[in-house]
Amino acid sequence: MARANRADPPEHEDVLVPFNMLHFDPINPRGEAEADEEKIRALFGTQDETIVLATHIAEHGQNPLDRIGIIAHPKLPGHFVIREGNRRLCAMQLLRDPQRAPTSEAQKTFQRLAKDSRPIPEQIQAVLFNQKPKARVWMSVKHEGPQGGLGTLTWGTQQKTRFNREGETGITRPKNPNRQAEALLTYALSHGLLTLDEHASLSITTINRFLPNVRTALALTNTEDCSTNADLAEFQAAVQRFLRDAIDPGKPGERAKVNSRAQAAERKAYAELLRSQGVAPLSRENAPYDPAQLPAGRSHVKSRKPRSATNPALRKVLIPSGFVVTHKSPVLRRMVIEGKDLDPEKQRFSANYLNRAILESVVRLYAKKFGVGAHGDFSPILIRVLEHAKATSSPPSKSVVTILAKAADKSSSYSYETLGSGVHGGLIPSGADNKSNWETLQPALEYLLELQK
Repeated sequence: MARANRADPPEHEDVLVPFNMLHFDPINPRGEAEADEEKIRALFGTQDETIVLATHIAEHGQNPLDRIGIIAHPKLPGHFVIREGNRRLCAMQLLRDPQRAPTSEAQKTFQRLAKDSRPIPEQIQAVLFNQKPKARVWMSVKHEGPQGGLGTLTWGTQQKTRFNREGETGITRPKNPNRQAEALLTYALSHGLLTLDEHASLSITTINRFLPNVRTALALTNTEDCSTNADLAEFQAAVQRFLRDAIDPGKPGERAKVNSRAQAAERKAYAELLRSQGVAPLSRENAPYDPAQLPAGRSHVKSRKPRSATNPALRKVLIPSGFVVTHKSPVLRRMVIEGKDLDPEKQRFSANYLNRAILESVVRLYAKKFGVGAHGDFSPILIRVLEHAKATSSPPSKSVVTILAKAADKSSSYSYETLGSGVHGGLIPSGADNKSNWETLQPALEYLLELQK
């Protein structure tokens, strides 16, 4: 391509031009060719988009990142034709003189806007193109899409949400409704709860649609960010489960549990599922904090006893190494030892059975030690154990009471009967469910074992 001679005039230059010397372009992509400026003004002046633009100009002025592009008027010396910015010219003309609006309704609208409007300057900053075809190059870059990276890249939902997290932007969007969904997705990716591929496959609008129903179940304390009052490990496990439930399983006829077609009743039922399966955090005794703002490697939570050295959602075995059996029962000890080597995903049936067997063993050993009746159906035994524990000098916490009560409830996902359905040929929990069931039961097991020392 030939390079411009240094003596050639510049293709374009920055200029200040009198506002009253600007004219509409008779050939405009937003409408058919029209030489009558009044008709062009009538076209733009009744469009809702022009009124929205005028409202923004009235409050903020002309966009400094988007100047008007002009060429010399072919017939009127000293005048200029707008090549880029005809709708802006119309909005500013009508703010300066509302009576020029094409209808009485539009006149009233622009009179209202003009009352508190920033003054439209007598001179307008513009880019003057010395040849009409030269302006077309830049108009194409602006208006004809991304063009492989050449043109303006349109922001998607996540990009818009990230931008709006920086602060409000006036009437354009005072508060992005997806900001909390984006915050959860960003947190999950940055803390290893999601892989890059998993993150890329998720729909932020679907996540946002479920949040009003699952916000409480996830222990989120506001509608803005990741703030929670829950134990950090429990919060991370719950968020990971929720987001992974929104990943398309990729099987014909099968939909994700969290999907865009879910109706209100289904979304509510899903939140109840998180609670019934013990996914919803139980430890919610902290002052609200945003885990995304914690210094690297620091946990906000002052837990009574570490439940796991790492995030339980990322653990590869059923039982964390930190779980210690103080009871002398060789059978219980052996089960726990094997649980610390068991892959809950590859050995789903065994992991489910082991959760059930350890729960039964700890409860029956307690019942036998304190003489509350260790024989018969499990649920009545567990209820007796719970009532006995409440009467001791070290009664269980509210969260432990909830765990044990649900373990005795046949409708609970981690009850003895529900865990037993898999043992007897029913639905086998996934690896994530197996770990979730253990994480839920562990504080109660630790408590009952502590009383048996």
